[in-house]
Amino acid sequence: MTGKYKFLLVDDEPDIREIYEIFLSNILGKDFKFHFFLNGEECMKFMQNNCTPEDKVFVITDINMPVMDGFTLLKNLKESFQKVEVALCSAYDTNDYKCKGRDLGAIEFLPKPVDFERVASMIEERISS
Repeated sequence: MTGKYKFLLVDDEPDIREIYEIFLSNILGKDFKFHFFLNGEECMKFMQNNCTPEDKVFVITDINMPVMDGFTLLKNLKESFQKVEVALCSAYDTNDYKCKGRDLGAIEFLPKPVDFERVASMIEERISS
């Protein structure tokens, strides 16, 4: 997996997957693929079973979700995976959320509704690295 990123999206709204697929395939092309999970626990299980600490992984996660929220997921990912990059996404665009995310190691805070051009740009930066 050297030099390649895995892209993961975590959101408890199943319809979000389709929205991301439509927008990102229009911007990045139909060959672009990502893994989708409905909560942080599903994402952690995938990471533990399919990734090493050295793998390059980019995660965009909602914050408010059942089972495991985005902050807990971010904390757990940063403890276990050295090269993981996490962007937090929420409809609650507050300084408290932004500061907590930054303190836990998030690289970006994306307010909802999501700016798909910004997301595509973040992904393109990683594809070309």
